[in-house]
Amino acid sequence: MKLFITIASAEYAAKLDHLYAKSGINFRFQMPGFGTAENELLELLGLGENRKIIMLGAAQHSTVHDTYKRLERELRLTRAGTGIAFTVPMSAASKAVTKLTPSVNIKERGVKDMPEATHELIVTIINRGSYEIANKAAKSAGARGGTLIHGLGVSGKEAAKFLGIEIMPEKDIMLSVVKQDKAADIMNAILQAAGLSTEGNGILFSLPVDSVMGLTSWVDDSEVNAVVED
Repeated sequence: MKLFITIASAEYAAKLDHLYAKSGINFRFQMPGFGTAENELLELLGLGENRKIIMLGAAQHSTVHDTYKRLERELRLTRAGTGIAFTVPMSAASKAVTKLTPSVNIKERGVKDMPEATHELIVTIINRGSYEIANKAAKSAGARGGTLIHGLGVSGKEAAKFLGIEIMPEKDIMLSVVKQDKAADIMNAILQAAGLSTEGNGILFSLPVDSVMGLTSWVDDSEVNAVVED
């Protein structure tokens, strides 16, 4: 089972929900976010609005291909600046999730095994207002941009007891999909600029991304392949 994530302009919220539903992704939810790309890059990509919608859903391996095809056909997600979609492997799920995610015979659908992961999703959690510092550090190490989500920390007292620092409840969460060979450098840069020893009090982790669309273009119509940045 995969966690299928799409990040696109906020105007696509309703279309994404309908598209996921047509692909059989019944367990899904949305959250608002903000793009972290520089203004010059936004203008270059033709993005007049920086508000984003983040769509997450649990998908069977066999439905991933059709979902990518619909994203390309209906949202033209392979166009520069339209958005990004990627999958993250799920190791376990509750019964409610599996019931809402009907299984399809993979051989019957002709979907081949995914290639090895070539990208990683870096999740950075920092104090509210520190994302610009973290984002600048990430870009200095090779990141192309990311998506910002506002959140609340719920383990402040416990974290303060173990880490010996004051934990602010308001958090910025930055999502960045990067090449696997750049991930360590990017994470180290973020830690130096906004880690626990700084005002950002940041923590971060990464997850494997086993397929991705939207970083450049999706060129193989026969199967879902990881697309790499130039």
